[in-house]
Amino acid sequence: MVVLESYGVARRNLRIIKAIAIALAIVLVGNAFVSIYLLRKSSIEDRSAQLSNLTSILAEHTAQTIFSANTALESIFDAIEMAHIQTEMSYQKFASQKDLYELLKEKTSTNPVLDVSTFVASDGKVLNFSREYPPPNINLNDRDYFKYLSTHDDPAIFYSVPVQNKGTGKWVFYLAKRINGKNHEFLGVVLVGVSVEMISSFYKGVSSSLGDGTSIILYRSDNTLLTRWPLVTRQIGTVNSLGLIEQSLAHADLKNGVVFSSDPAFTNPDERGVTRMLSYKKVNGYPFIVGATLPESVYLSNWYKNAIGVLLATTLSLIALIIGTYYLIRSYSKGAEHYYRANHDILTGLPNRGLFFDRCSQAINQAKRNNTNLAILFIDLDNLKTVNDSYSHDAGDALLIEVANRLKSSVRISDTVGRIGGDEFVVLLLGSDTDAHVLQIAENIRQALMKPVKYEGVELASSASIGIALHPTHGEDVTELLRRADEAMYLAKSSGRNSIIFAG
Repeated sequence: MVVLESYGVARRNLRIIKAIAIALAIVLVGNAFVSIYLLRKSSIEDRSAQLSNLTSILAEHTAQTIFSANTALESIFDAIEMAHIQTEMSYQKFASQKDLYELLKEKTSTNPVLDVSTFVASDGKVLNFSREYPPPNINLNDRDYFKYLSTHDDPAIFYSVPVQNKGTGKWVFYLAKRINGKNHEFLGVVLVGVSVEMISSFYKGVSSSLGDGTSIILYRSDNTLLTRWPLVTRQIGTVNSLGLIEQSLAHADLKNGVVFSSDPAFTNPDERGVTRMLSYKKVNGYPFIVGATLPESVYLSNWYKNAIGVLLATTLSLIALIIGTYYLIRSYSKGAEHYYRANHDILTGLPNRGLFFDRCSQAINQAKRNNTNLAILFIDLDNLKTVNDSYSHDAGDALLIEVANRLKSSVRISDTVGRIGGDEFVVLLLGSDTDAHVLQIAENIRQALMKPVKYEGVELASSASIGIALHPTHGEDVTELLRRADEAMYLAKSSGRNSIIFAG
């Protein structure tokens, strides 16, 4: 009886073990297929979010780049405005001066994305430009910006299609402004050229972190290709009419604006049957669109690896989890790094133009609610180029870092110090009750920046010109306040440098 009972228990246990084994086998097989499905879906969603975040960051970077170019153009245009040019003869005489060549050269050399800065006469002839003085015999009357601005009294900046520069043969697209006479007659054009290759080189660095086959593209708002990586020069200036850009922009709030397509690519129409993930974002405030494309081999690369692992053995599910966590951390780290780089100056660690602009906007909104004041200081170093030329760019970098530290030490922790250009800094002062209070802080900054900076046994002389704009006295928004502060700074610089001037 005991033997039979023991035999029955053994059989029952065997059946239980077999059932558990079968159940585990079914679970493991089912888990393998479910994991493969979920991993594929997760991989696509993660890559979609990553691609969407990347294009958002690139759009912000592009906005900062174009803002920088705009600022250079506006500052050159301001020189014409301040000269009170009224006739074509006075404009051509003024624009042909060697001092203006030095201005153009300085604006171009201090902004790495700029290729050239130029004054153009009413007949298209180049009067002055940043590469050499006097300029060679070049006529630009066939350019789209010249044709438009010569026939349209439009004060806005014109963004051209990319062309090969007549001086160097390099691909450039231009930001141009019309110059008017006393009675709004057309006198000529002032323009700056943005290097296609420089932007493409930046895109190359970004795309290398995503995988082979990745492409990053910059279009004008009419879908004219301005630049991309990989750079395909034969397509620069052509219009993308495939409709995927519009489709992505239309779904900006749905699925992060990411779309998929296996149609022939714009840059490689002979390639068929390759599924691609695409995301496009409008550049806020400017007529540009930034896009990025990942082929299926890239955005599903992790899934291929994990799927093979799951099919080989269930134990690799743990490895898949580790890999997934690893890729998640890596993806987050890269996203955080891109965000930091997109919002801070790499050399000094200060907020860049975009982050400073955002903080100013928030501060202005709060000031309006609380009926308080604030001030913006626009600070330009007077001798950075001299330091770079006399010692080295390393010395200039050391000077910029020390200037950043002194600026931060001269204001409260609640104030914001930013770097928005090569030798241009800005300070946001909160709760500035009186002009005298603001002036005292500006004077403290000026005195702090006058102290020599020691570098490898030498003392680097330093000084700064400071322009001040107050809210709401000089403007109701960030753009106006920055513009007024910039104008005041240039007045301080032109009045002898190392001085402080309030906006008029």
